[in-house]
Amino acid sequence: MEPRKHAWIVPGRLAVAERPGGGGRAHRRERRRAEQAWWRDQGVDLIVSCMPTRHALVDYVVDGFAVRWHPLTDPESAPARLRAMAAEAAMLVETGDHVVLVHGDAATEWLAAVSASLRLQLGLAAGPREALAAAAADGLPVGSLASRLLTGDEPAVTAVAA
Repeated sequence: MEPRKHAWIVPGRLAVAERPGGGGRAHRRERRRAEQAWWRDQGVDLIVSCMPTRHALVDYVVDGFAVRWHPLTDPESAPARLRAMAAEAAMLVETGDHVVLVHGDAATEWLAAVSASLRLQLGLAAGPREALAAAAADGLPVGSLASRLLTGDEPAVTAVAA
């Protein structure tokens, strides 16, 4: 079963997606098993989870995937954690030893920031704006949160006269 929300950053080598089985309350175990089989058929052998919790990590291992966990827990620590995740994922892809799936819980601005971080690390985007535009082109929602997660910068606030 092909996942509903996914995009290949490097075709056949590195993908981003919502959690296999769907995110949040929409998650279904049967769907997760079917999507894991689809990912395996695509050659994926290593899953990087960016979820704040360890949900399904053991299931991935039991199903034969190698696993890495880079929890994204809050906007303040996210920029550094995104850089660490992207560096490890890029190294795994560049060595040619693995086909990697990186996932968040759902296709949200958090996943857009993950996608953009990977693109920046791999030199597939000139800067954050281009990386976020590519994530948006893949159907991921991009807004001020994704920008903040990627750069760590607070959005500019415009004062309004009373």
